[in-house]
Amino acid sequence: MVVCDGFVGNVALKTSEGVAKMITHFMKQGFSRNLFTRIAALIAMPVLKALKHKIDPRRYNGASLVGLNGIVIKSHGSADVFAFANAIKEAVLEVDKSVPARISQQLDSLLTKQQAG
Repeated sequence: MVVCDGFVGNVALKTSEGVAKMITHFMKQGFSRNLFTRIAALIAMPVLKALKHKIDPRRYNGASLVGLNGIVIKSHGSADVFAFANAIKEAVLEVDKSVPARISQQLDSLLTKQQAG
């Protein structure tokens, strides 16, 4: 099931990235139609840049592979330097928070409760 969940997650991720690119394309097309829409684009530019920054998938690169003894972070194959650096930051964060040990402790606790109940 984990493979299936990973597949579904990847499909959802790729779909949302495609939709974001499509919306960006249509917005650029719309804002470049005439002088009025170009002026509107200049006025909206700070908001659009902030939105682009917030939804940039490179900022959220790096996903944990759970079920291993240690930390393994999977990155996008098309990741650039910025995205790869964010995946490394995710790995450092997981080391700092002792993620594998915490997952193991919680699983042990759940299994103990299940066996007792």
